[in-house]
Amino acid sequence: MAAEKEAEETVSYELHSPSELRIVLLGIISQALHSASELRMVLLGISWAGKSAAGNTILGREEFRSGSSSSAGTKECEKRTGEVSGRRVTVVDTPDLLDTARVEIERCVSLSASGPHALLLLIRVHSKEMIDSAAWKSTLKKDCKAFDKVQELFGGKALKNTMILFTRGDLLRGRTIEQYIEEAGEELQQRVEKCGNRYHVLNNKNRSDRTQVTQLLDKIDNIVKGSGGCYLPNEIYQEVEERIRRKEQELNEKHKEELNRKEEEMKQKYEEEQRRREEEMKQKYEEEQRRREEEMMEKLRKQMKEEELEKKPKKSKLPVTNCNELPHNSKFDLNNLFETQISAGSILSFGSYKYSCTQS
Repeated sequence: MAAEKEAEETVSYELHSPSELRIVLLGIISQALHSASELRMVLLGISWAGKSAAGNTILGREEFRSGSSSSAGTKECEKRTGEVSGRRVTVVDTPDLLDTARVEIERCVSLSASGPHALLLLIRVHSKEMIDSAAWKSTLKKDCKAFDKVQELFGGKALKNTMILFTRGDLLRGRTIEQYIEEAGEELQQRVEKCGNRYHVLNNKNRSDRTQVTQLLDKIDNIVKGSGGCYLPNEIYQEVEERIRRKEQELNEKHKEELNRKEEEMKQKYEEEQRRREEEMKQKYEEEQRRREEEMMEKLRKQMKEEELEKKPKKSKLPVTNCNELPHNSKFDLNNLFETQISAGSILSFGSYKYSCTQS
């Protein structure tokens, strides 16, 4: 019965070499979950070995694209987590071990390294009619190379945590898995022996049979007991830790560069603001100086004008009578005119001569 669906994660890495794959596969099962009821497993093998379908069978629901929905096979490492028989189970599906050059990166997730409890090498069962055919021999040869690749990538210690998981158990058709191994020949038998004769069969066509899954989990428990825990050799752990350390150092350096850049920007802005304020103050000071000078000049001009006006002689305010303006051929008494003008305090003017007359 499918349990309540938990949070999903899709993890993908660009893999260009087996050494990179070794680091990625150990880093991808990486959430440090120390609960005794939690199991982590990595599905390894060639394309069309049934890795994605096996992952779906183990988790009891469609989590990985498989069959017709994934015509090109798995191209990126993907991790899914779910609850199986009351236990937290993490399953990682991987690309073809023999064809990592085609893997294209889509999204990388940095996780802490804790290591898988089991490395499951998937080998597809073939029908009895396919035995000894050219296609079967070619596939079996690739399966054996994939087994050798696991040992090459993870070292001999990895075999303590390795189990062969046969898929398409429905194609046994009355045969036991032991009979199939015997029919397959010496190459496969040697690989089974190398991993301590640990193997299991899944029938992906019958996902409702949860007994096959619980039996698989029990066998993984035995692997953990026999190996003393999850698989994570010291040299790999140190390599992963070194990668993490370098990544942290890189991030710290980037952070430091960013801080220095921001500090420099703030410094430049402060200096620009200071220069702007100084320029504004200088302009205001110069404008104030010009204004004061203009006021002083204007005041000085007014003062000089007033002084100049004070220095000029004052004109007489007495009325002037011009004798030339007297009517010609007129008879008048000159003495009376003098008396009149003198009594009035006027100035009597005859031609170009002026006489000031005042009364005594």
